[in-house]
Amino acid sequence: MTMKECLRVKRQVWRATLLLAGAAVLTPVRGTAAADSDAWCVAAARYESGADETPLRQFEQALTASRGKPERRAELEAALIRLLAPETTFEAKRFACVQLAAFGTEAALPALGELLKREETAGIACLALGRLGGERAGALLRAALETATGSGRVQYVVAMGRRAEPAAVPQLARLARDPDAAVANAAVRALGATEGQEASLALAALRAEAPVATADALAESTLRVAERLAANGERREAAALCDGLLATARPRQLRRGAFDLLLRCQRDGGADRILAVLAAATPDPVLAPVGVARVPGLRGWGVSGRFGKLLPTVSPELQVLLIDALANRDDRASRAAVRERTASAEDGVRRAAVAALGRVGDTADVAVLTAVAARHAAAEDTKAVTLALSGLAGGEKTDRALCDVLRQAEGAVRAVVLGALARRGGPVAVPALLDVACAQEAEAAKAAVQALTRIAGTGDTASLQAFQRALSKGDARRREAVLRALAAWRGTAAWETLAQVYSGSAVPAEQALALRGLVRLAGECNAAPDAALVARYRQLLEGARNDEDRKQILSVLAGAAHPEALALALAAVESAGVRAEATEAVARLAEALKKSHPDAASAALKKIGR
Repeated sequence: MTMKECLRVKRQVWRATLLLAGAAVLTPVRGTAAADSDAWCVAAARYESGADETPLRQFEQALTASRGKPERRAELEAALIRLLAPETTFEAKRFACVQLAAFGTEAALPALGELLKREETAGIACLALGRLGGERAGALLRAALETATGSGRVQYVVAMGRRAEPAAVPQLARLARDPDAAVANAAVRALGATEGQEASLALAALRAEAPVATADALAESTLRVAERLAANGERREAAALCDGLLATARPRQLRRGAFDLLLRCQRDGGADRILAVLAAATPDPVLAPVGVARVPGLRGWGVSGRFGKLLPTVSPELQVLLIDALANRDDRASRAAVRERTASAEDGVRRAAVAALGRVGDTADVAVLTAVAARHAAAEDTKAVTLALSGLAGGEKTDRALCDVLRQAEGAVRAVVLGALARRGGPVAVPALLDVACAQEAEAAKAAVQALTRIAGTGDTASLQAFQRALSKGDARRREAVLRALAAWRGTAAWETLAQVYSGSAVPAEQALALRGLVRLAGECNAAPDAALVARYRQLLEGARNDEDRKQILSVLAGAAHPEALALALAAVESAGVRAEATEAVARLAEALKKSHPDAASAALKKIGR
């Protein structure tokens, strides 16, 4: 026998051995639903990382489905316990331990205890024992830990921390002073996770000793104790613990958490504490942002005024944060402080104030914001002012104030007001924008037309009415500006207005603009063609003034996959002037309809000779 054949035989023997071992380990109890899961239980017993996970997923699904079925759950737990046998793979054991952590009972303790005896499987046993219910699981962990050696002891302690049982406190307190730093740190964190006076006293004793090796873990655990005290209403005690965690040597995240909890424990919400941090010669870069984040929720007389007075004295970076916080308070004093910062020479501060004022300001702030645009022509400033003006409260009153500015403004101010009115829309903005669109200054007129087009793109009903009024009373230039906007209208609300212009106007330019808008509106509806859309196409074709208009209409009709649209295109084939365009439309429509309306599509293609 060759070497290759020997290896093949060995592999076959190895696979057979695993199969037999798995079958022996996982032989189901007859007369139960376990018999149905024999195949995937055997497969799970020999699972290796990277192999097909189907058996594991089947196990998980069965466990989930066993909710409320104690007998089935017990059978599945028994199968999981059998997966812990020595003959199964390490991956199978790990899978079983993970599932037992969620679904297991004390019935699994003997098998898990056997895993604890072996260093290579003690860690996965701890996965299950850390979550398993019942006092016996904790007692098993504590007993095993007494004789455990090496780095694996950390896993025991972590599992005990997950259980957070008061019975483990004496052992954890001893381990918190262990020479192995990893074990000591894990024990300190486990004490922090454990509720009760005994664990708190153990941590207090450790703080008195000030051990360097576990300083960070001790601080984390102390914060957890403080959080529990605060939740129980013992705010003074919690605040005292937090005070001791603010030293700059502590980790940043821990200091932030401790300061935030300290502020929550103060009667005034921490206003005085925050002011003290911000007013320092060099405000703490870790604590200051935490304090500022608390400002919006502070209560009490004069709070906004106190922080508003402090605002100009802190660094630009903190000013930006504090401006946002004050704006979120949204009262008279906070708005006044934000408004004052729009005059700042610091770019970031000024723009932050402008943005904040856009959220909380009203008509009175139109002058403040346009003044910023007049002083600062940088693109970032004009964009910030435009957005702020767009967001001001006050409705039509603010719109009228902006229109008043627009009539007199020039340069950057006019640009930002045009942009703001375009975003705000509404019936007040339309006439003012039309005035500028019809003015002699080309650049301003172009910007106004763009603003009107943007309003049209919103499909706002009130704005549409303003356009309609302007169209009925305007001169030729104003009517053209209106039609250019209506040609870009979003939705079909402008259809009738454009149709009346197309059929009733004697001005070719107006007819062309109206048709352009009508064709665009019809084309936008092609995604969901119905009888109403076909009626619009029929209206257009019947009212078309010449072949060029018909060609334009047919090019869009070709995208309306509806049998009645196909009939319209077929009728147009008879017209010599548009035969080529109509034929192409028929071909496209027939192709789109050949599955839904095969007879009509076939007949249409036959008629055009295709």
